[in-house]
Amino acid sequence: MSLKLNKRDFFEIFKGVLFSVIISLLAVIIFAVVVKFANLSQKAVQIVNIFLRIISIFFGTLLAIKSGKQGLFKGSVIGLLFILISYLVFSLINGSFAVNPLTAFDIIFCLAAGLLSGIFTVNVRKNKTE
Repeated sequence: MSLKLNKRDFFEIFKGVLFSVIISLLAVIIFAVVVKFANLSQKAVQIVNIFLRIISIFFGTLLAIKSGKQGLFKGSVIGLLFILISYLVFSLINGSFAVNPLTAFDIIFCLAAGLLSGIFTVNVRKNKTE
């Protein structure tokens, strides 16, 4: 199986990353309000942030991929580009580009989330067309 990408594939990847980042930003803003009023531990905040990333990638991939093919590749790219862009955006907001030990974990986790989201999305799309 060869990997041939056309303009539509690039557009789907772009939309997936864009939707994922927007969903993530909205979710983080809402969660920041919750954290302000709730007394949550640092560990709980980290776990919720991971969950928010997974949900953002999943819905971004689900909303963007319409073609029903190459989900593994497109989802992986969406996950990797999402973590890169979100790292840059949130580092700019935070004012620090520090890399911590969890950064590698975040990259792997977002890659896996994108990969699984892409597979899921393609299979959902195939079932709708059959």
